[in-house]
Amino acid sequence: MLTIKRSSDFLIDGIGALYTLAGTARAPRRGAELRDPGLVKDAAIALLGDEIVAVGPRNHVYDSIELTKSATRLDAGGRAVIPGFVDPHTHAVFDEPRSGEFGRRLTGESYVSIAQSGGGIRASVREFRECSEEELREKTLRRLRSMQRLGTTTVEIKSGYGLNLESELKALRVIASLRGIEDLPRIATTCLAAHEIPDEYREDRARYLSLVCDEILPRVRAEELAERVDVFCEPHVFDLAESRRVLARGKELGFRLTVHADEIEASGGAELAAELGADSADHLGRISAAGIEALAASDTVGVLLPATIFSLGLRNWAPARRLIEAGAVVALATDFNPGSNYCESMPLTLAIACTQLGLHPHEALCMATANAAWALRRADSVGSLECGKKADIVVLEGPSIDRLCHHLGQEPMRWVIQGGRIVHESPPG
Repeated sequence: MLTIKRSSDFLIDGIGALYTLAGTARAPRRGAELRDPGLVKDAAIALLGDEIVAVGPRNHVYDSIELTKSATRLDAGGRAVIPGFVDPHTHAVFDEPRSGEFGRRLTGESYVSIAQSGGGIRASVREFRECSEEELREKTLRRLRSMQRLGTTTVEIKSGYGLNLESELKALRVIASLRGIEDLPRIATTCLAAHEIPDEYREDRARYLSLVCDEILPRVRAEELAERVDVFCEPHVFDLAESRRVLARGKELGFRLTVHADEIEASGGAELAAELGADSADHLGRISAAGIEALAASDTVGVLLPATIFSLGLRNWAPARRLIEAGAVVALATDFNPGSNYCESMPLTLAIACTQLGLHPHEALCMATANAAWALRRADSVGSLECGKKADIVVLEGPSIDRLCHHLGQEPMRWVIQGGRIVHESPPG
């Protein structure tokens, strides 16, 4: 029988351990399935343009392709290869980090008390409003490059430091100007105008809610500046009824939904996210038994942000094992932001998840790639190494994902490939 070979202009050979996460384009991993990384030894991957055309055992790939005359060949030298990380929760558009608050927290002030005294998100809002669109774009661009060097090839970015019509649009326009740039991570955009009550509305929160629902969200929809709407659902920020109003309005306007849920108190955010069919419920440090049950019975992904708890010096780790055992879809993200977690590193996030949430490295990898892609509803194109998917690939320095999670504080990426092009190369370790 004649086998039709696919043309390939980029071959990655000499892969010692290939973590494909195969099969996750059809469904996310749940429960014990999280331990299956789709591991193939002595493997290769063939690309054509920005697409994977063959992947698997070396001999199988060679039998499946015909290299073009100008094809690039990359020898992985026995290293491990994984899908590019998908980071489904970041606040990467801001002016400067709030590093002064780090010391305040270490001497006993809580995140909530700092916020209530005018710090926290409100401090970032005051700075953000004074920063030009051009400055914000350059700062965000540098942050995206840093994320990419650490293996992130798809990232969600939220607004939420503007908190008025003009500044929220400014944030979303900055993100829009970076979307689709060929050598940057792929970007999913979320409008988080309901991130906090700004200073000028502290005595009239109902008026601010009306501004979000009746002016900001319709304008964002009209200009097609975001695909999702988020809300910080916590009693000291937006309570359950207020959060429901924001999310219902977003859904009415045609946005997909996500929720900052149960971070500080068990306030019903996870249940609300599941009820409304949100893409994800994020944080979950204080999720209730009812919230775990609601997520397990739904397609809403529970996105865990362990680096934030680490950065805040707290111990209210999200109950990862309970969520997994209940059958919920669970993912990981950095929560990169200027205050509570000034960390854009997915490798460090995985390491913290393993040591503090009790995850195996295979589980952490799946949660940071395939399941994270499901949290953004992009699993049809990213999050695993399968034929027809985007060629977003990371060649690690070491021989396994175990070593990446174990070797803290080092540059773990030998090559990062975005859309079939090498966008980062570090010297061999």
